[in-house]
Amino acid sequence: MTNREKLAAAAKLTAWGYLLIRIDLNLGTLDILPGWLGYLLILKALPAFGEEEPSAKLLRPLGIVLALWEGAGWLAALFGVTVDSYLLTVLAGVVELYFHFQLLTDLSRIAGKYACPQEGKLLTLRTVYTVAATLSLLALPWEDWLAVGVAVMLTGVVTALWICKTLFSFRRSLAEGAAGAKKTG
Repeated sequence: MTNREKLAAAAKLTAWGYLLIRIDLNLGTLDILPGWLGYLLILKALPAFGEEEPSAKLLRPLGIVLALWEGAGWLAALFGVTVDSYLLTVLAGVVELYFHFQLLTDLSRIAGKYACPQEGKLLTLRTVYTVAATLSLLALPWEDWLAVGVAVMLTGVVTALWICKTLFSFRRSLAEGAAGAKKTG
């Protein structure tokens, strides 16, 4: 398997991971598309990204923390337990912000190295996602600013879906480049 093929497989895992993290499909109180599984998929992809961008390897401990955090929340919902800690939620939010910011930065750099057209889009989506996620973490009187809160939420959802679409497109660019390299090689 070529490096480009490994990266394409890792991009596919990451795209599915983002879908699991960002899409909530609940059966009662239980999310049947658990975010912890999404983080496990991304963790599985990190070694391939780390071969191209060493900083991607540094995301592993944070990915484990986020998978555990999501898993704890999922288990709590499964057993009907409510965990309501603003401090823990904000800390997890900060870790999540950094994780996704750095991951999307690394993926953009990899896209640039392989001349994939998604390089700039990944950076733009990273920035929009970071701003929307940061705003959603702030302890603002959202009930007084309902329209702003809804706009921030919708921006986050649309950006997350657009990230997924871009990651699947990135995978396709890498795979097509690998197929082209085999034909000429």
